[in-house]
Amino acid sequence: MNGIILYGSRYGAARQYAQALEERTGLPAVSYAEVRDFGPFDTIVYVGGLYAGKTTGLAKTARRLPTDHPFRLLVATVGLADPANEDNLLSIRESLAKELSPGIFVRTAHVPLRGAIDYQALSTKHRLMMKGLCAILRRQPVTERTADTQALLDSYGNAVSFIDFDTLAPIEAWLKKRMKAG
Repeated sequence: MNGIILYGSRYGAARQYAQALEERTGLPAVSYAEVRDFGPFDTIVYVGGLYAGKTTGLAKTARRLPTDHPFRLLVATVGLADPANEDNLLSIRESLAKELSPGIFVRTAHVPLRGAIDYQALSTKHRLMMKGLCAILRRQPVTERTADTQALLDSYGNAVSFIDFDTLAPIEAWLKKRMKAG
């Protein structure tokens, strides 16, 4: 198997997951921006931070994937929303369907991971976006807020991490299955 782990990370959580996968699997983990030729790879794991419904660097990477090469792709999205919530999972998958061509989407495995946020590390633009989002969410009646909404409001302005390297197990199993299949 010629595999690679690519990551698109703005604030580090996706990179941390990719590096942990590299340690566990021996596959190299590199930024998506560093790879131009995907021809040598038959297996690609893409770990990307999920921000406002877009996975960092995924659309750019997908445009460069060879259409005539039978590569296997797993996308691990890293976001704050709890993927155990079916509505969140559906929303994440709908976002992926918009970023990948239909031909790539139907043959792509997906594993949602939880990330982290540190308001002090956010860019001014992202800090303002979060401030606006939280202002909107605060207008919701408490009885109508989801657990994710309340957690976001409760953590506003702080550093919070949901990173859990044990959640990499499905990706490791997917890779092992691909290695056995040859």
